[in-house]
Amino acid sequence: MLHAFVRPQHQQHFRIRGKEILRIEALSDAVFAFAVSLLVVALEVPQNFHELKVILRGALPFFATVSLLFLFWYQQYTFFRHYALNDLPTILLNMAYLALILFYLYPLKFLFSLLLGSWLGVDLFPKATESGVAVLMPEEFPDLVLLFSIGYSLIWLLLFLMHHRAVRQAVALQLSPYELLYTKSERRGAYWNVGVGLAAILLVLLGFAYVSGICYLCIPLLLWLNSRRLRKDLRRMNIV
Repeated sequence: MLHAFVRPQHQQHFRIRGKEILRIEALSDAVFAFAVSLLVVALEVPQNFHELKVILRGALPFFATVSLLFLFWYQQYTFFRHYALNDLPTILLNMAYLALILFYLYPLKFLFSLLLGSWLGVDLFPKATESGVAVLMPEEFPDLVLLFSIGYSLIWLLLFLMHHRAVRQAVALQLSPYELLYTKSERRGAYWNVGVGLAAILLVLLGFAYVSGICYLCIPLLLWLNSRRLRKDLRRMNIV
């Protein structure tokens, strides 16, 4: 993720090892494509203009979910482009990563629908409204935040372990000083994201579920701090 902040030197100093698509990547791409297909299949073909408007109102949570899926795909894509690891531990970590993303697909869309619907004042759950069923009871909100935060923490934990694996294989991969610093920064960023999820979980368990979302507002700041630290380390090594 951080190479967007250090793009010129990144392209110059990071050797792309995964020039050919590995079987594990082909499977991963198929899983991500399947995940998007699940979201599309969930959209029923409208039978009239009213149903079409209902589907169009659901476009925002749909694209928000797809955007987050793309972020997770891009993280996995750059990892294999950079390191081309194909050993058993990496395969197992990647399989767990894909399984988690598939499992949390519908909870993510539900959460985005709930948040965007409340912010925009749009009813994104027309069937529940028509049947008089509450979309989310107040006492269920902490469980929803807990579910999202656990999934968020686990996904970034797996990304941390994957980059930790790359750091441990630095000699075998022949990582240059720049590549090693960058890999450590990616590992550090994933670790901090795990911390964000754990902080939200802690607030929920302490009874502060309605303010736990503040933790996620810290993500841009953490990203900036991580990129700043990477730049500082690169200057210290006289790489930039």
